[in-house]
Amino acid sequence: MNRYAASALVLALMSSACASDDLGPQGSYVPPVGGGNGGTSGAGNGGTSAGTGGGAGAGTSGAGGTGTAGTIDEGGSAAAAGNAGNGDLPMCVNSGETNFNCPFSLPPIMGSCAPAGECCHRTSNTARIAALGADDPEVLEYRLEYVEIYNHPQSIGLPDLVRTANQRADVCAGEQCLLWRFTAPRQGGQTIAGMGEVEIGVGAYNCDGTYSYYGPNAASDRTAEIGESDPGRWQSVKVPAVHDPAKEGVERFHIPFGTNKNREVARSLFLFPADNTLDWELASSGFNITSFDTSPAGQDCMGEREGFGWNAVAGFVSYSPLKGNDKDISNQINQTYCALLAFGLLPEGQKNKDCFTTERCLPDGGNFGDGGCDWLKVPDSLCPETEDDRALYGCHLGAEGNPNEETDYPTALSCTPTAPAEPLDPDTGATSDGQCCDPLGVSATLPACNAYRTIGRFVAASAEITDAPRDTLPPVCM
Repeated sequence: MNRYAASALVLALMSSACASDDLGPQGSYVPPVGGGNGGTSGAGNGGTSAGTGGGAGAGTSGAGGTGTAGTIDEGGSAAAAGNAGNGDLPMCVNSGETNFNCPFSLPPIMGSCAPAGECCHRTSNTARIAALGADDPEVLEYRLEYVEIYNHPQSIGLPDLVRTANQRADVCAGEQCLLWRFTAPRQGGQTIAGMGEVEIGVGAYNCDGTYSYYGPNAASDRTAEIGESDPGRWQSVKVPAVHDPAKEGVERFHIPFGTNKNREVARSLFLFPADNTLDWELASSGFNITSFDTSPAGQDCMGEREGFGWNAVAGFVSYSPLKGNDKDISNQINQTYCALLAFGLLPEGQKNKDCFTTERCLPDGGNFGDGGCDWLKVPDSLCPETEDDRALYGCHLGAEGNPNEETDYPTALSCTPTAPAEPLDPDTGATSDGQCCDPLGVSATLPACNAYRTIGRFVAASAEITDAPRDTLPPVCM
């Protein structure tokens, strides 16, 4: 599948749309800090109105009233119209037995919407597809249950940050609630080649077995904190994709270069898991899915619950630009995400160390403040910063020679000494990802690397994503 945008992070982190070289638009995908659980939010159309697709009864997370097809606010889910506040368990189209190894931090914990199967899904894509009409489109909807970032072990991979990521994932808090939706055409009961759609973004749990993307008015004005005021900056991104059932894995959904939005910067939110209030926001770009299970088993689960932990599968790549991650301060660590990636967890009195103004040096493996190089990692990637550049290339690894001494770093990169003059569209024969970059920012011929690559694994579980966007932060499920 081709590059798909998503904004993804990690501090409990994971944002930018979802696509592998063929899967995905840019959404907000942020990897949970370090190896934490990654919530994901995607958009889905698998039946969210009354009685279709196993929608949950309206009002199960709020008091009285019936659900509507409008936006979701404090009154609970608009996933389906039904009796509200009557104590009935919501109904989901699910399959398999309840899995008692799953996190039971959210309701329902009984009935058809309880976590089930190998990956704790509350809805079964397989069961919903079986109930479709012969020519109805196939819709695969997922929530990322867990995300493991493994190339930043000394920063976002620190145990305390991973623990927080796990807590956020258990309650689907903010970026730990990433949702994916893939729509393919069908005819005569079979998927066929043709135009489909991919939608990816951060979402919220509705306390009734369903999830929703954020709407056009969900984001608060944070001009003072990060210079962002657009109320729609948390919305999912929807892009057309060419579907070919003869292909497997990430190649099945192909997003054309010209309409792929993963070259844009996406914003993801991180919530406090105790009360779902906003902690901080991540900026990410260039999210690509590198492995995707298109087998029948993958319709419901990619990865699995193993005891009380997770067995994740490869994989994804995402990029965290310095710009956009240099202002917001997480209350957990009292420093910016940019500083965390660059210097690690800083000591008190040094929390305001700036990832832009601090002179870069090659990491020496020492400790911060020991008199050597303070950089834990220097930026290794180049992301476009203007609309003109986004028309030509996306985020890519550009630092030759493995400056951070990462394990399994590529020996040869797909970058060139000069900047591209034409769009680097692989469909028209382009083989380069873009210009190489200088990790130290001192080259007279190369631009300074301006982003960090994050690579990881995930667990994706079948989910029901409503068609009603949420314009408020989610309630605390009781």
